[in-house]
Amino acid sequence: MKQLYNYFFLSVLALNMVSCTEEVQTPPYMGYEYFPDSAGHYVTYRVDSIWTDDAFNRKDTFIFKLKEYTESKFLDNENRWSQRLERFKTDTNLDFVFSDISDVWFATRTAARAEKVEENSRYVKLIFPLTEDEQWNGNAFNTLEDFDIDYRMYNVHQPFTVPVTNITFDSTVTVLQIDRVLPVATSYYSIEVYAKNVGLVYKHFFEIDKQPNPIDPNITDDYGAEYKYYYMEDGYE
Repeated sequence: MKQLYNYFFLSVLALNMVSCTEEVQTPPYMGYEYFPDSAGHYVTYRVDSIWTDDAFNRKDTFIFKLKEYTESKFLDNENRWSQRLERFKTDTNLDFVFSDISDVWFATRTAARAEKVEENSRYVKLIFPLTEDEQWNGNAFNTLEDFDIDYRMYNVHQPFTVPVTNITFDSTVTVLQIDRVLPVATSYYSIEVYAKNVGLVYKHFFEIDKQPNPIDPNITDDYGAEYKYYYMEDGYE
């Protein structure tokens, strides 16, 4: 009877050890779906672009549509699978008809991070696994030394409603890229929101140079640009 008890005890102990081992070894959810890399996928945005020049009392707003299309996948010079992103824009505020390709960007999703090449500058958009309050240098692979600050990830796997289009996504992640707003000097702000199985669904960026008015130093003049991306639709072609 004692031997039977010992056998039972050792069996239960072994099962508990296996259970604990399996629990520890369970891999984390990486979140790759927030940065899709399938050829044929596209996302369409409404883009509001605002140009400000207080010296001439001008504030011009342009509204157009932008389509970003993953045209193909290829192996880059580091033998990594990357995507060719073809971007199309509408010609005018009123004519929502896409013209020829306006520019070509590139993206690469590795096991550890999501990179995007925009206007020949490579940015680290996300790092995996997605973790609340995670920070990293989004400019690690470019020469924008003035922006050598950490991106920060928050609201991981949280719902988000896109302004203007009022489309809600159940699971998103927000990345604050820079928040440098100064009373007199150049101010920068940039934030991006990514949705599961879609990618980028919202972006807000501005670069405003704030300088004292040459006539009245108590007044600050603004010069610069601001733009916002609002998700409209996505799909496959």
